[in-house]
Amino acid sequence: MYGRNGSQGRGTGLANKKASGFTLVEIGMAMTVLLVALMAMGASTLRMSSLRRQNRERALAQNAIRLISEQLHATADEVRRAGGDWSPEFIAEISPGGSLGNEFAIRGLNPQADTTTVGTIEVMVDETASDAETGFELGMPRDLDGDGQILSSDVSANARILPVVVRVQWRGISGNVQIVHPFYVIGY
Repeated sequence: MYGRNGSQGRGTGLANKKASGFTLVEIGMAMTVLLVALMAMGASTLRMSSLRRQNRERALAQNAIRLISEQLHATADEVRRAGGDWSPEFIAEISPGGSLGNEFAIRGLNPQADTTTVGTIEVMVDETASDAETGFELGMPRDLDGDGQILSSDVSANARILPVVVRVQWRGISGNVQIVHPFYVIGY
């Protein structure tokens, strides 16, 4: 087919101008896709930052629990080696006014609104308490004073083994968080 000017298969100059650029609709679609991608990237960056901070908080708490637990085991061993009454002396060391005390702070973690400190240490002296009552799986009730019976509600004067609960509670980026670590210290 020949055009008016004798050229073969060529369109007019107007048709070439329409095919050579982007339309306003195409630019708008591209901008919309780009905007959605940027928003998704921003949201994922914010979420990753939040998760990074949560992981940092949890690592601080777990490291503090590990350190306190090691100190408690070392204190129990020192008291045992010194002789004397193991359980009353150990309990005195981790009571208010003792060398360790029953509360501790963790730099970088803030206490929850209803508490004054981040970390607490609790020694359980009731050998009749069950796991259901304590809220921890420690194998309780258990003979803590070595008399062969599980009858005493206070073995603080003559225990040979004591359950200890280290609790860390803080106000974090995701709200109130708590980690609880129950274990035993042994006096023989």
